[in-house]
Amino acid sequence: MVTVTASDSLGNGAAPAAIAVTVKPLAPTDFNGDGYSDLLWQNSSGQPAIWLMNGTSPIAKASVGGNPGPKWHFKATGDFNADGDADILLQKSSGGADIWEMQGTIVIGGGSLGNPGPDWHAVATGDFNGDGHADILWQNDSGEVVIWQMNGTNVIGSSSLGNPGPSWHAVGTGDFNADGHADILWQNDDGEVDIWKMNGTTIVASGSVGNPGRGGMSRATASYGPLPVPICYGRATSLRPFCFRTTMALRRSGRPTALP
Repeated sequence: MVTVTASDSLGNGAAPAAIAVTVKPLAPTDFNGDGYSDLLWQNSSGQPAIWLMNGTSPIAKASVGGNPGPKWHFKATGDFNADGDADILLQKSSGGADIWEMQGTIVIGGGSLGNPGPDWHAVATGDFNGDGHADILWQNDSGEVVIWQMNGTNVIGSSSLGNPGPSWHAVGTGDFNADGHADILWQNDDGEVDIWKMNGTTIVASGSVGNPGRGGMSRATASYGPLPVPICYGRATSLRPFCFRTTMALRRSGRPTALP
């Protein structure tokens, strides 16, 4: 709710009026700011491409930037520079991470985030501190989880959330309790699914979602705000689609206990 007061040049004003304003958040894979999720693809050669979507219809298809090579993998999307267009997070097999800042299908900037090492894997992006900039969720092979709070391509904070153990896998983020802060979706090797509700880098609650069972890959849809985010994970001929990792194919596993 916004309160507006009108006045003329002499200072004669009307009574304040309250106006309800609805702000529609952008889908995290919305590259052109039209409110529709788009698709990010990567060829086995390394070349990325974006399909701008309207529902189930591609309205434009374009290769993106140069080809970083097959050792670079497109890990997630998120609005790192808060311009309303999704940006791209990449990670190299050796551990190095980069951000491509996007405007539609054009790379307009970005930079290197350094190399946390090959044991660290960028899992997802999400706005954990509610500042409008996408942050990065990392998990080590040991199980330890870390959040990098971001402002564009600058890491402004780094916090460990502890280690639930290597059988637990952070598989995505989403604002499950609609408080404006990204939360974390987990799955254990035995199939159990859990959510950590977050306030910045603090775990405020955790709970089990249940166990869909073992065998194959489970799939789920999370949401970022009120907008549903589709899962895009798999292969179509030689192209591999990625959507924002708030929603990903789930791996089998058990339930993490919130760590102090």
